[in-house]
Amino acid sequence: MKSTKHNEDELSATERIILMLLYSSRGKVRGKLWFQKEMFELSKAFEELREELDFNAYSYGPFSEALDEYRDMLENSGLIENLKLTREGLSIAQRIWEQSSDREKKIVKKIADFLESLDDDELLLYIYVTSPGMAEKSEIREKILRRRVQIALKMLRKGKVSLGLAAKLADLPLNEIRKKAIEAGIKPFDIEGDVEDKN
Repeated sequence: MKSTKHNEDELSATERIILMLLYSSRGKVRGKLWFQKEMFELSKAFEELREELDFNAYSYGPFSEALDEYRDMLENSGLIENLKLTREGLSIAQRIWEQSSDREKKIVKKIADFLESLDDDELLLYIYVTSPGMAEKSEIREKILRRRVQIALKMLRKGKVSLGLAAKLADLPLNEIRKKAIEAGIKPFDIEGDVEDKN
């Protein structure tokens, strides 16, 4: 059996980021939909992920077959189970986190914190609006976009997005989303820290 240290040295860039993602999300992610979309967002920030994962438009937006294979490899190595870190996985993930740059940690945490806070409709609306090319084959794109104003206002009410991002998600001018927010009893204010602000 390989030693933990040996396993750690053999991990690919993608496997490292997967473990960092799980570690920053208190050891697990909400489900496969979130896992695919969070890794897609991370692939925008990390070039090595883009090359290794090759996301394509699919039924629910961006999807990577390669990502499923990496997940299977980590499960077979005993580091994760059902998108949750095992005891050994947690130990390795913690070491990888501690050895990673501040930039890597900041990006992973920001994306994980934001996307993990979203329900499935909010998650898909965010992805479809910010990466429209990845929504082309989505089976539920029209259903989500028909409700975009309602979903954006819900996100604004919960303080998950800024007024500017809510306007973008709703496809409305800033003054129009502000008006709708006030009509809905939402105090329109800006929140720092949208994933949109990361660059």
